[in-house]
Amino acid sequence: MPPTFINREQELAWLNGCYEKARETAQLLIVYGKRRVGKTELMKHFIEGKPHIYYLANRTTSEEQLRSATSVFAQGLGDDYLKPGSFQHWRDFFDYIGKKIKERNEPMIVIFDEFPYLAESHAGMSSFVQYAWDTWLKDARVIVILMGSSIAMMYKHALVHSAPLYGRRTGQWLLEPFDYRHTTQFYPGGTFARMFPLYAVSGGIPAYARVFDGKKSFQQNIIQQVLTEGSFLSVEPELLLADEFTDQRSYLTILKAIGAGRTKFSEIVQEAGLPATALPGYLKTLTHLRLVQKEVPVTETLPEKSKKGAYSLADPFLRFYFSFIFPQASLVKSGNFETLFSRHGGRLTALLAKAYEDATKEFVGRAISQGALPHFERLGRWWDKNTEIDLVGLNEEKNAVLFVETKWNEKPLDASVLKDVREKARRLAWGREERKEYYCVVAKGGFTDHAVKEARERHTLLIQEDKVMTGTS
Repeated sequence: MPPTFINREQELAWLNGCYEKARETAQLLIVYGKRRVGKTELMKHFIEGKPHIYYLANRTTSEEQLRSATSVFAQGLGDDYLKPGSFQHWRDFFDYIGKKIKERNEPMIVIFDEFPYLAESHAGMSSFVQYAWDTWLKDARVIVILMGSSIAMMYKHALVHSAPLYGRRTGQWLLEPFDYRHTTQFYPGGTFARMFPLYAVSGGIPAYARVFDGKKSFQQNIIQQVLTEGSFLSVEPELLLADEFTDQRSYLTILKAIGAGRTKFSEIVQEAGLPATALPGYLKTLTHLRLVQKEVPVTETLPEKSKKGAYSLADPFLRFYFSFIFPQASLVKSGNFETLFSRHGGRLTALLAKAYEDATKEFVGRAISQGALPHFERLGRWWDKNTEIDLVGLNEEKNAVLFVETKWNEKPLDASVLKDVREKARRLAWGREERKEYYCVVAKGGFTDHAVKEARERHTLLIQEDKVMTGTS
């Protein structure tokens, strides 16, 4: 059985540090991240053994939210006389809890989970929280934590300069998905061949990773947990987009276009059928929400102004959905999964290869931390009209550059790949004269003995699957 709680040591250390600060100075924290990334699970571990009130908002009326919040806070504050209908207005509610919490000597943790739902139910909710903070809570021993899955709403109500709570927050944390190494803890004893494809689809989202079975084949997992009607992930893309957009149509056409392989601005315009003047705004929103990413060659000095950008789906599960499932919706709906995999398996292989390229940065980063490679300030892809290098590392101070080739191969690679990476390196003009060059090849299927021998002679680091091969650094 996988452990019930994985990683998050850094996040817990931050939260516990804030708890200690609250003995002297009140804390207002914003914790946000996409659906199912593990925000609630993190809070459960943080509040264990500490005085706390945890309120989970839902999509209902303001009146019903007020009744349920009153009930939860009455229990948390030990007030047997307070009834669900005691308050008619939110301001009265916040006056009550503010007075009660200010009387305490020990820090109290107050969590409003899915705060965007509260904000949706009443347009003045953020202002009510601001009022409570300014009037009562900023001088109390308290940690107020506002949590949410809608990144757009969390920015609107708490993080942008115009938000009512902008000047009040004392800290914020964007909870990220797990990397590959931490995701493998969901599959004790699993092999790379079984675990990496599951990571490629789950993207390190804990709730996704947990439903997959590391002892079953990749195809079995996809059929049982994604494709089958009523399965846990069968409607996840719809729920994910519903969290962020009230009108999904234009955003959906853009995601479909990028999922179909349209990576250039002009290609997306043509495929999505949207006006070229409107697309930048949509892309900016999708990028801000981390659903789409714009990549530019790592050597670009002003990446935000570069015209060499390539767009891709940043969310691995959405990438899988819009590239493999959505275009074959009829086959999926018919339940003819055998035909789906036999006819479109090549697309699935391409998706895994792309995920492996993306994960290369993690594998190389670990090699750097182990001392197998020196430090590089920037790591990213590089390309021009004729050449693409999967990962390039730059260190301007030391005039050093790293070239990495990634292969999602079945058979061991021969020594020709070592020559190929050097040939590509010659085409990248960067740095001063006599720059120091480093080389690395990452391969799922490993290398021939001859390739390993030559790599040692040519001082080329080899990474097989996700681990540095001994003696090649």
